Amino acid sequence: MKYILTLFLTFLLLSCNTTMDVQYDKTIDISSYKTYSFYPTIDSNLPEEETKRVLQIIALELYKQGYKKSETPDFYVNFFVDENSLYRPISSEEKKKLNYTASKKEKADTSRIYLETIAIDQFLYLDIVDVKNDQLAWNVVIKGSMEEPITDERLFQYYSERIEKAFKKFQKSAIDK
Repeated sequence: MKYILTLFLTFLLLSCNTTMDVQYDKTIDISSYKTYSFYPTIDSNLPEEETKRVLQIIALELYKQGYKKSETPDFYVNFFVDENSLYRPISSEEKKKLNYTASKKEKADTSRIYLETIAIDQFLYLDIVDVKNDQLAWNVVIKGSMEEPITDERLFQYYSERIEKAFKKFQKSAIDK
């Protein structure tokens, strides 16, 4: 029985691992990049709050690596997801109970229905587009999954860890150039 439990736990841990597939155009010198901006139109396939969260995480990671946001960038960042998510509809009252402190400040609109994510199996595509050449310079496909409880904190951690690893690979690609 102990062997079966160990095997199951090992399978569970391995199945939750994140995989990343990095590709880049070796003819484009990404080591010269200093400035970035987000692609003018990002259609992430995520709820609006989650899209904003990912944008903030990307901006933080780029800042930590020394890139500056600019109106005339060297590269654009784009991202989108292809995911199988399982959602559960919740009412405004249920959302208020889940997030009591935030909801104290606003009146509840009981006619609204929100979606609560309860499981994610996702491919996150993160693209770096060379502005001068208008060409995809670097991209990574990140496969990951998460199950309940899916909280704002866990989603932040989920995206932060994956995006941080991806941009470390981006920086390594620039150095290896």
